[in-house]
Amino acid sequence: MRNFRRFYCETGSVKVKVLSLLSLALYSISAFSVSISDYRPYKYELIFTNPICNNYYYKTPLDSENGKLVRQKPKNAYCKPEDSANVDKQKNNPHSKILEWIRDVKTEEIFMSYLSFSKKSVVKELCQAIKKRNIKLTLIVDENNRKRGMELVDSLKKCPEKKLQTSELNHPIILTRGNTGRGKDKIGFAHNKLILINPHQKGEVKLAFSSGNMSNGTTTHHENWHFLTTSSETYFFQAHLCLKEGLLNHYASRSVFGAFIKGCRAKITAPEESDIKVFFVPGEGQEALKALQSSFESSKEVRMATHRFSNKEIISFMRKSLQEGNLVKLLLDDDLYWTGKMRRSMGRNNFREFVHVDNLVKDGLETSYVETYADDVLNARRVQLQHNKFMVFTGSKGEGSVFTGAGNLTIAAFEKNFENFYLIKRPFVYFSFRVQYHHLWNNLGTNSSEMPSKLELP
Repeated sequence: MRNFRRFYCETGSVKVKVLSLLSLALYSISAFSVSISDYRPYKYELIFTNPICNNYYYKTPLDSENGKLVRQKPKNAYCKPEDSANVDKQKNNPHSKILEWIRDVKTEEIFMSYLSFSKKSVVKELCQAIKKRNIKLTLIVDENNRKRGMELVDSLKKCPEKKLQTSELNHPIILTRGNTGRGKDKIGFAHNKLILINPHQKGEVKLAFSSGNMSNGTTTHHENWHFLTTSSETYFFQAHLCLKEGLLNHYASRSVFGAFIKGCRAKITAPEESDIKVFFVPGEGQEALKALQSSFESSKEVRMATHRFSNKEIISFMRKSLQEGNLVKLLLDDDLYWTGKMRRSMGRNNFREFVHVDNLVKDGLETSYVETYADDVLNARRVQLQHNKFMVFTGSKGEGSVFTGAGNLTIAAFEKNFENFYLIKRPFVYFSFRVQYHHLWNNLGTNSSEMPSKLELP
């Protein structure tokens, strides 16, 4: 079960409706509950990274917390940088799908927005598309990339070829967002994760959202990516055009962005789909939390995965569900486990996050940790992460939904960062996440009693 890839796809062929009159089709869309699959084209590809990496053994076996010997890191949970080249070449992973979309001759324009953008192979592919096909590219990254260095993404500006037989070259637009506004109105990180293909085209368009950045989030981090081919007429796609316009021209503060999104959504004439909803932050974080509260209250089982964990409202939803006797599970990165053991921030987590988890464990929360890579025990610079952020809800009658997206389960993610969250009620998405969760929990995860008694790297 450990050496496998997960790729799920739902297409329009699954659900076919033949209507004799255009008026009847329009009436059916406006009068009844609308599904994203009611539109054509329709193709939903859900891809989990699930990297296939080498085995890594400890020089000397370690004791686990329960006294058993630990001889190696869990296979495919733990990857090193030297695995990256092979993982990049694996088929049916997010990385290969992104390259496929860029290479598609029908792709004429691309809009992207990511916290970080460091995948050289993606930059290379974008450059080739600019050189050979003169595609339009607009890329937004977080403002903090200016401090870290933007040489890689800025190299895209050199890609247009003057020798192309065209009257006008499309020069890439590279922008930074985040860290604008003042006081309580200040924007946090530009934390969106989004691709729009041919956003100004009528008819077929493509959209991708994810937990992962345009980095090793496409390959060796543990992530979920959603690739949707749909119609430009859907409410869902038009809402994302509001996000695009907001990030480009209405980014000055939380209130400015939130007001624009609200006004822009109000102008969309298409009915909102009932099986997939998007929440944009700033502005719609409280709506997202209300949707989560309702999902917790109607669920008997909740299976969660996150990287960061500090949102007190979500913690209260979890505690109430546990007190009612429901199953609640939480999958985490082992940075958080070692933060608790060593009582100091480790990797990307801090001690307060561990306290939140530990308190919930006392209420009955089940936890598991994915043992991922760090290049130095105390001062990690290159890391691998369990970076999924999702919740899988199961009701008393077996009905289910998934909440996922760009943001962590933190206060900032629902209040001040630029984020895109999704509540998805499509059965195929729900069951795909259930299968993936079984893999993450049982094949990649380690419970606290089986964790090594000390932190060492193979």
